Amino acid sequence: MLEEIGFDKLSLEGVAARAGVGKATIYRWWPNKSALAMEALLRAVEPMPAIGDSGSAREDIGLHMLQLSQLLRGKSGRVVREMIALAQFDEESKRIFNDNYLEPRRLALVNVLRRGAQRGEFRDDADLNLVFDLLYAPLLQRLLTGSADIDERQIQSQLKLVLGSIALSQPFLATSKISSQQA
Repeated sequence: MLEEIGFDKLSLEGVAARAGVGKATIYRWWPNKSALAMEALLRAVEPMPAIGDSGSAREDIGLHMLQLSQLLRGKSGRVVREMIALAQFDEESKRIFNDNYLEPRRLALVNVLRRGAQRGEFRDDADLNLVFDLLYAPLLQRLLTGSADIDERQIQSQLKLVLGSIALSQPFLATSKISSQQA
C-alpha cells in the first residue's frame, strides 16, 4: 500500500480498512504512520550479507563494503533513503531504524574489527563504533545526496583511510586484493 499511494497519502485508517480490521488494532502495533511505514520498508530492504572470516579482517570488511555498495545502488538504496527520511519524523521511527537496520550492521562489523584487533591487524585501543561510523557514513551520505557514485574506487579509498588509521603495520595500506568480481 505504501508503494501504491506513497507516504503522504498513507493513513492508519486506510491501512485498517484495507486489512479489514479496526483502527485500534493498527494503533496497538504502530503509534503512527511513520512507524508503520518504517516496518514495511524494513521488510522490503534486502538482508545484510553475512561477513565471512577469510583470515583477514581487512579483506572481510572490504568485501562487505563492496556488497553493501552494490545493494545501495539498487532497490535497497531507495528503500534505505526512505527509511532514513522516515527516521527523522519521530523517536519511534528512529528507534525502529536504529534497532533493526543500523545496529545489526554495527554489531557485525564491530565483531570483525574486534577479530582483526585480536589477530594483530588493528590497534586494540581503537574506538570500533567510530570506525563503523567512518565506514558507513560516507556511503549513506552519498546515497542521500546523490553527490557521487558508490563504487569500488571510493570503497578502496575509504578502507585505506579508515582502516589504515587503526592498522598495526604499514603494508596494510597497500591496495587490497578485493575486486568487484568477488562481491
